[in-house]
Amino acid sequence: MEAPMNDSETKVDETNDVDNDVDMEGSDSESNDKNEDSSDNDDDDEEENELRKECETLRKQIDDNPYGYDNHVQLIKNLGELGDLDMLRDARKRMSELFPLTEELWHAWFKDEIALLDEDSDRNEIIKLFEKAVKDYLSVPIWLEYVQFAIGGVGKTDDRSKKLQAIFDSALTACGLHVTQGSLIWETYREYETAISYSKLPKSLDSATEKEIEEFSEHQKKIKSIFTRQLSVPLLNMEESLQEFEEWNDGQVDNNIKHLYKKALIKLEKIKPFEDKLELAMSPRLEEYKEYIKYEIKDGDPARVQCLYERCIQENCLNSTVWLDYTKYLDHTLRVSSVSVDVYERSIRNCPWCVQLWQNYILTLERSEQSYEKVKGVFETALNAGFTQGSEYLAIWTTFIDYLRRRIKWDEEHNEDLETLRLSMEKAIEQLDYFGIEGDPNGSLRQLWATIEAKFCNNMEKARALWLELMAAGRANEAALWMEYFRFERLYGDNKHCRRVLQKALNSVTDWPESIVDAYINFERINGNLEQYEQALSKCEAQMERINERRAKQSEAEGLDTKKKHDKKGNLKGKQQKGGKYQQQQKQQNAGKSQKQQKSDDLSSKQQTNTDHVKPYERKNAKTEDSSDNGFKVPTSVPSKPSKVAPPPGYKPDTVDQSNSSESKVTPPTAKVEKIAPPPGYKGDKGPPPPGYKRSAENIEEPPEKKLKIDSTSTMLPSSSGSKESLTVFVSNLSFDIDEDKIKSFFDKCGAIDEIRLVKNFKGRSKGYAYVQFEDQLAVSNALSYDRTPMDGRPMFVSRYESREEKSKADFKYATSLEKNKLFVKNLPFTCTKEALTTLFSQHGEIKDVRIVTYRSGAPKGLAYVEFVDAQCAAQAVMKTDRLMIGDHEISVAISNPPARKPQTSRDETLFVPTLGGGKKETASRGVARTQVMLMPRAVTKKPGAQSSNTQVTQNKKESTSETSSDSKNSAKAGGMSNSDFRNMLLKK
Repeated sequence: MEAPMNDSETKVDETNDVDNDVDMEGSDSESNDKNEDSSDNDDDDEEENELRKECETLRKQIDDNPYGYDNHVQLIKNLGELGDLDMLRDARKRMSELFPLTEELWHAWFKDEIALLDEDSDRNEIIKLFEKAVKDYLSVPIWLEYVQFAIGGVGKTDDRSKKLQAIFDSALTACGLHVTQGSLIWETYREYETAISYSKLPKSLDSATEKEIEEFSEHQKKIKSIFTRQLSVPLLNMEESLQEFEEWNDGQVDNNIKHLYKKALIKLEKIKPFEDKLELAMSPRLEEYKEYIKYEIKDGDPARVQCLYERCIQENCLNSTVWLDYTKYLDHTLRVSSVSVDVYERSIRNCPWCVQLWQNYILTLERSEQSYEKVKGVFETALNAGFTQGSEYLAIWTTFIDYLRRRIKWDEEHNEDLETLRLSMEKAIEQLDYFGIEGDPNGSLRQLWATIEAKFCNNMEKARALWLELMAAGRANEAALWMEYFRFERLYGDNKHCRRVLQKALNSVTDWPESIVDAYINFERINGNLEQYEQALSKCEAQMERINERRAKQSEAEGLDTKKKHDKKGNLKGKQQKGGKYQQQQKQQNAGKSQKQQKSDDLSSKQQTNTDHVKPYERKNAKTEDSSDNGFKVPTSVPSKPSKVAPPPGYKPDTVDQSNSSESKVTPPTAKVEKIAPPPGYKGDKGPPPPGYKRSAENIEEPPEKKLKIDSTSTMLPSSSGSKESLTVFVSNLSFDIDEDKIKSFFDKCGAIDEIRLVKNFKGRSKGYAYVQFEDQLAVSNALSYDRTPMDGRPMFVSRYESREEKSKADFKYATSLEKNKLFVKNLPFTCTKEALTTLFSQHGEIKDVRIVTYRSGAPKGLAYVEFVDAQCAAQAVMKTDRLMIGDHEISVAISNPPARKPQTSRDETLFVPTLGGGKKETASRGVARTQVMLMPRAVTKKPGAQSSNTQVTQNKKESTSETSSDSKNSAKAGGMSNSDFRNMLLKK
């Protein structure tokens, strides 16, 4: 039997139970805390990973575009949150090399670097950062932080004391004239010198040495000098500074100090209204600063003007006009090269897009006799500044080339400098030619180069070659340019070349031919003989007659266009002012169009009846235009040409000529026609069928090559899927620098590539076209969808492979009829991009596609097509964007309605002029030349049927030999004359 527990034992047991419960609860709470901590850590890790991914993305964007300011700022912010000081330092250094930093960025940088300070070397590095920071903008807070940091590092050595003295002097030079904040620098300077003087004050004058007393008095004089300088400057709270000086100097103020103080006080009263305006105005306060600067310039204190410009730039750092005014003042008034160069260097860091700053910077470097490497480095940096217009590159190239020309000492050895100038000229022209005519509108660089070659190098051959290049670049119709060429020959050439220039100009100029006529006649009147003078008169008279005829026709056409434009403007104006009457105006317009339709039909019928008496070039200009019901002009249909050979009896074509009647339709055959096998040699649709052949849709067998041909958008494999031709595409208009690897990397996304055959010349250089063979038909269809896609700046042409026998002209990719949801935009600047057009026109509705029309070289033509999803949005965009100014260009916007494309005529249908020798000569497309003489007898040019019949009658009358008779019969069957017929005709048998 167990003994009962006493009270003390019971209490001990209860206490243990309570302790156990407490321990269990504590362990549970600790585990919960650990779980919460782990979840928080997971969240922190996720945030940190996201920040690191974002930082990596920002680094890539900065590598692609180093001048993205916002990317730099965001990267520095993210790295600061991550606490990666090494990467943060690198990011800050990279940004400071490209951009000036703000006060906030500099203060954060100083704070991080000072926190890591432990050695003297680190302190020197921070001082270098301060020196770089104070050069960006005029910032009194940064200067205060700089001098306070420098004071903390002053030791017992005199070297550091001298450095601090130099820092204070620089701070007073930069900020000492700042009316509102300049007193802070003065007070800091005085407090530092006062502290130094009291530290050197001897404990008792009796025990002080002469050296200690002398040092103390020197510091007192220095403090007084600081007071004197401060009181002579107009600053806010000047009265307090004067009271401090009186207290420091035992209430005594010298008369000289009083005089300077009163003078500064009067100046402060004059400029106080300008400071009050700045205080009340909102940033950037440009107009207030301009008024203030204008007053200070009249007062004539360059230091105060410079300080005020620095204050203005701090708030208007991205305004290039302020920098231009500031640098102009320094160049023409202050004329201190070191100051000007420093300001120019800061200006291009803030406004790298201003080409005039780069020009003036180069001129200032030349004026201050800087090295060629320095000037060249600035020029190359300017080319990479991201200019968007050819005129900007022309300006910077012209400035640099002028500098290179002035470097050449023509009376000394200059071969190396001259070669540098020529190479620079070549590079400039090559770059500016990319912008087209806008790159160098007047050809000034080529003219300058030609003048240098002729004047300094006596190389007229090179000079004339440059002028010919200039004329060949689409400028040969400008009279002003030809007159410049003529003046150039008068100065450096001879009469022979002057005459040649004028003769070429006479036949080329279209804008102002009268100036060429006057110059040509006057030149021959002074320098030529009688025969040359009369020849000039006759040529000028004949040319002016042709020009006047052309002008008369053009004026008639312009009169009609002006009337139509006037009507269009009236309609548009009516739409805007009277939206409710728009339908009524449309009815009236359609009624007028119906009358024009009737007149156009009458005119076309007259032209058809008199077509035999109209010359080819007159017949071409006699086409009239019609108007469709929707209000857009469409050209009238061109009558089809009559067949050269009449169809045989019984021949029934399966289609109806669409040119005879616009309402005619193809009628299917109502009854089956008996199948007749085609005769030997018959080739389907090529040529007329033989007599007696009845054609139907059932008895025509498709040739094998046509059966294999499929539509470009189809994905079905041909019957002979293994043929290489069906799996090959032809790629042309490639850049000559593109190789097989580049082509393969582009077309890999279309499908598996079997072979790439890049055609090259004998030197191994690409000819600009290639054949790409795929493994399946689906890849071919995918490749065809990239037709006219740019590769290295040139639109490449992708088409199916066709052999020489079956080669035909490719179908036009885009629509050739009216598209109400598509706009045609012309007269665009050549620098206009697809993104800019999308931004402009997306304001008026949803855009489906934007296409900029380019030449084969990839250079833009100034034309574009903007396709909207909705036709109503397109109509609204026309009214709001037509005649809109983009830069210096007034664009024209209209609904896309291309003129009808000319029908494609085969070579067999082309008119030919027979000759006595050689092959056939095509003349239908260009007309018969006036100087061409028909050397074939008329009898030979008669129709084949008539010739054969006449020959047969002649032979029957004269009873010719059986051989002649048989030959003539064979020739009659063949539709021509035999050799014997031709011989008999000449002998008049």
